[in-house]
Amino acid sequence: MPQRIFQIILALLLIGACSVARSDSYTARDNRQPIPVTAKEHNQYLFEMRELLHNLFNIHLALSRNDFKAAAVAARPMGALLDNTPASLRERLPEEYIQLSIALREAIEALAKDAEQAKDMSAVQGHLAETMTYCSGCHDTYRFEVRAVIPNRK
Repeated sequence: MPQRIFQIILALLLIGACSVARSDSYTARDNRQPIPVTAKEHNQYLFEMRELLHNLFNIHLALSRNDFKAAAVAARPMGALLDNTPASLRERLPEEYIQLSIALREAIEALAKDAEQAKDMSAVQGHLAETMTYCSGCHDTYRFEVRAVIPNRK
């Protein structure tokens, strides 16, 4: 039965996404703040975001099975991914972006810690929701814009 419910929810989400994409009120205007990146930086960031997304999926799956240990194992490498930002790019990131990254790391670390202690499912899920809030906030606010040459800020 839970499998069937999951399939129905997934189908409804897909139908909803298609209807939003086709809506006349949908605007293609992108008001997010651009962050200039090179093609190499862009590719690296996209890879890291996909890794974060895969780990978030693994955390959700583990929690659906009440497997706190697997959730902690999936969460632990996520913080390290945030350290892979090249110094040249870090210099160009807005301060607010950096603050979101720090808050994201703290939420991930709290999630992993609570999952390792396997005390309270609602606390772990709360940290997961907080993590997703930072992901959404960043994606809603910023976009990477590939540029061939990035001028120095000096």
